[in-house]
Amino acid sequence: MIVLILVYSIYLLLIIAFTALWARGKAFKDQSKYAPVSVVIPFRNEAQNLSPLVSSLKNQTHPDFEVLFVDDHSDDNGTSVLEDLLQDVSFKHRLLSLKKGVGKKAALALGISESTNELIITTDADCEMSSEWLKEMTIPFHDEKVKLLVGPVGLQGNSFWQRMQSMESTALIGVGGTMIFHGKPTMANGANLAYRKAVFSDVNGFDGISGTPSGDDELLMHKVANRYTDGIAFCKSKKAVVKTAAMESWQLFKQQRLRWASKWNYGKRGSTMAIALFVFLIQLVQILLLGLILFKNDFTWQALSLVVLRLLIELIFLWSVRRSLGQRTHWLPTFFSYLLYPFYAIYIGVAANFGTFEWKGRNYNVKQAE
Repeated sequence: MIVLILVYSIYLLLIIAFTALWARGKAFKDQSKYAPVSVVIPFRNEAQNLSPLVSSLKNQTHPDFEVLFVDDHSDDNGTSVLEDLLQDVSFKHRLLSLKKGVGKKAALALGISESTNELIITTDADCEMSSEWLKEMTIPFHDEKVKLLVGPVGLQGNSFWQRMQSMESTALIGVGGTMIFHGKPTMANGANLAYRKAVFSDVNGFDGISGTPSGDDELLMHKVANRYTDGIAFCKSKKAVVKTAAMESWQLFKQQRLRWASKWNYGKRGSTMAIALFVFLIQLVQILLLGLILFKNDFTWQALSLVVLRLLIELIFLWSVRRSLGQRTHWLPTFFSYLLYPFYAIYIGVAANFGTFEWKGRNYNVKQAE
């Protein structure tokens, strides 16, 4: 029991530290000057999502931007839908089709090569943004030290399951942002990412990280961080949040997490593996503590105290992050996520080392993606 308390105490102290570091993280000040931006959006079989995306782009208040849509071999009518939607837009745009190669990285590389501006911002076709999104993501680049900017992504949906995912996603955003504030970048999301075109060229783009279908965000960020030690920043602004729908079913959720795990496994980075093992250990401890509570014994009250203390500390952290990003906190879904997360996190952690996953109608072998 002493070992469990020690491990748990280390974790709780870390969450308290993350909460304090998040609160200290500064937002960038608006200087009313916005560099021209090239927005690169790869898409594959996204016909049903393109209308909200284009509406968000039409409402952008940024004075000078272009959008490059890159079709990654779609086999639906997405290209035709997009052509119709773009007929009455005022922003500059181009619709490209990927001829050489397949996958998101190839599509992004094509879009970047065809872009005309120094600043690149990437997002996904199933996303929506506020009208101030591009302005907010541009502001940090007034600082020449900023080479790559990680933006916040919020999951949305009305079902209980989707709200559970939204709260869990907040933890990832909060930890990822806090680690960047601390100078130790670990996580990023390509649905909201910005970098200088010259920097993308300096690190040879996606060369060396093409073995996994994912990783156009986090793996690229690590390449940039290795070259520019202080070049990674996080955009702590509710205006910069990109919204996308949480998974509607367990099966879709599992496929998403296996895809994410493919980039975490890629290259076997020491820091990433250490974090993964620590999180895995904490979930095992959590399950053991829940067992001590369920099957009453001499340690039941100690276990209950630890579990309740962790819940309160994590709730404060999640509330702090969501408040900063202008998001409502879903208390009941958070409680159920707290109870269930250890079980499916361990399952995904094990499953990520075996079998296959599906993404955009394509099947990938987990081992081949490492």
